Amino acid sequence: NLPARIDGITGMHRQRLDRVLDLLEQPATIAEVARGLFGDLQGYNALLAIEEAGAHVEYLYQYGLLGVHNLAEIENQADPVAIRYFRLKKDAT
Repeated sequence: NLPARIDGITGMHRQRLDRVLDLLEQPATIAEVARGLFGDLQGYNALLAIEEAGAHVEYLYQYGLLGVHNLAEIENQADPVAIRYFRLKKDAT
């Protein structure tokens, strides 16, 4: 039943997007979001969790629901700085 499967996958991703928005009530990195979504993982599973969390963060950022908390620090720091995202709006995706 392909339509039911598509609905299930879509629903799961909507739940994850909502959870990411909840997690980003306070500024956090993608790695911190991944831990909030999936717990402490090791090895390849940790990489997969970061990849998925990053995809959700990027989606929400592109739709204007997230901002970068430490943009000035990123712009002014010579060394690499982890991006800390935060929720801009309460609107659902």
